[in-house]
Amino acid sequence: MTSQAVDAPILVIGRSGQLAQALLETDAKLVACGRDQFDLAQDDPSALLDAHKPHAVINAAAYTDVNGAEADPDAAQALNCSGPSRLAAACKARDIHFLHVSTDYVFDGAPGGAPYKETARTHPLNVYARTKRNGEDAVMTANEDAMILRAAWIFDGRGGSFLNAILNRLDNGLPLKVVNDQISTPTWAPDLARALVGLAQRETLPSGVFHFSGGPAASWYDFARAAIRLAQAHLPVEPVIEPVDSSAFPQPAQRPLDTRMDAQALLATTGIGPGDWRAGLPEVIARRYEHPKG
Repeated sequence: MTSQAVDAPILVIGRSGQLAQALLETDAKLVACGRDQFDLAQDDPSALLDAHKPHAVINAAAYTDVNGAEADPDAAQALNCSGPSRLAAACKARDIHFLHVSTDYVFDGAPGGAPYKETARTHPLNVYARTKRNGEDAVMTANEDAMILRAAWIFDGRGGSFLNAILNRLDNGLPLKVVNDQISTPTWAPDLARALVGLAQRETLPSGVFHFSGGPAASWYDFARAAIRLAQAHLPVEPVIEPVDSSAFPQPAQRPLDTRMDAQALLATTGIGPGDWRAGLPEVIARRYEHPKG
C-alpha cells in the first residue's frame, strides 16, 4: 500500500485515554483529536482527513466500559464498530494507512484455547467484546489494507484503570481481594504506543490482524502482587491481598478466563515484538509516588 508522504503527520483518534496519552508522549509528529473535535461514533471523517492530510491514522478511541456496554450496546457498537468502519473506508479512499486497536476479549478464554494465534476462532462472551469483534470485521471489509493490533490489559496508571483502583485502595490502607483465575498478557501502554507509531511511520504497512501483547502471562492477582512489591515502601500500612475466584465478584459482563495471545506473527512480519509489562510497571509506580507531577 502506498500512502501520503512519510513526513506528513500521524493522526490519532482519541486524546484522553491511556493509549492516546502514551502516543502523545512519543517523539513522533502526531495530531490528536478528542471527541470535541471529532466524534468517532457519529461524525463523517472526510473533513478531518482532508484538513490534516495524514500519512497514517491510529484509532485509539473505543468504548471500553465492559460492564457499561451491557446496558448500552448501541453506544458500544457505534464507537467500536460503525465509527471505525467509516474511518477505515475514508482512509482507504485517500490512500492513508489505518491502524486500529482491538482486544483479547474477542476470545472466550475456554480451557485449551490459549495462547491464541490470529487465526483462532473468535467467540466473544460479552457485548463489549462482540462490538470489538464486529469492529474488526467491519474495518477489514471497509479497508483490506488496514492493520489491526489486538492488545490485552493495557495499563499505564491513568484514570480509572485496574492498576489505579488497587493502588488507591492501598494508599488508603484498605485490604484487597483480586481474582486469580483470569489470565492474560498485560500490555504497558507506552510499549503499544511505540509499536503503533513505528508501524504508522513506515512507507508500507502489513495488512490484517496481528497480536501485540506484553507478556509474560499473569493473572490479575499476579499483576497486583507485582505492583504491591514496587509500591510497598510508599504505603501507609502493610498491604493485605487475598486471591479469589471470579465468582467472588459477580458482574454484568462475563469475562474470559485465559486470553493469552501469541504475538510471533507480528514479530516475524515486522520485527516488532511484544514488550514486557514487568519493565513498564516500575516506571508507572515511580511516576505515581516519586514524581507525581511528572
